[in-house]
Amino acid sequence: TRLPTAFSMLEASPDPDRCLGGHAARSFLETFPDAADLDLRIRLFCDPNPNPDAFEPWVETVRAALPGHGVEVHRSRGLADGYRRSVELSEGAYACQLEHDFVFRAERIPHALSTLTGAMAAGGITHLRFNKRWNRAVGYDHFMRPAEGLAAPACRVSGRSNNPHLLDVAHARVRVLPFIPRDAAKAEGLEGVVELYAGGGHVYGPLGHPATVGHLDGRALRWRDGLFRRLWLARRTG
Repeated sequence: TRLPTAFSMLEASPDPDRCLGGHAARSFLETFPDAADLDLRIRLFCDPNPNPDAFEPWVETVRAALPGHGVEVHRSRGLADGYRRSVELSEGAYACQLEHDFVFRAERIPHALSTLTGAMAAGGITHLRFNKRWNRAVGYDHFMRPAEGLAAPACRVSGRSNNPHLLDVAHARVRVLPFIPRDAAKAEGLEGVVELYAGGGHVYGPLGHPATVGHLDGRALRWRDGLFRRLWLARRTG
């Protein structure tokens, strides 16, 4: 079984020490150790602009965080372009889409990756998101209803997001890619509107389940996320 894992970096900043992509991918591998039993492909999509000289140092920072794992690197033209190409290149039935500054909170995800993809197949789930907030109807999730009878808990929601998620590749090729322009600028056609043409999705966990991913806030815009980033990095590098 092949499970491609793709993650995006919107832009390479001048300082490779700010690269968090390695933490994102490593947290996925630590949360889902059964991924080692799959024919895993890790693909990195990174827009080198507006700092093309920092592209290679960023890539090496990611590779250094993933010893023993090959990382296939692709230059992109922003989030939408990288997302499109990652789906086009996927060989397996499912792919895991990561974001460069989101990490998994493994202690809140007790299910194996194979259990989650099996639940997706059994329940017709095409987009299983790991929520950055506790499971409730808020933001793009105008409603949240528990899905019944699955091997892993999940809730049906009205929205979709490019935050870390498992994706039904065949469905995405038919219902998502045709609506993302090939010349899309940055996140055009993807962020905040994908549910309008692809329909809603699901989030992992029951109602009230705590956040299963954390935002390291690579752009350092939010105080609360910045605190989470400092605590996460202190535990990993201290």
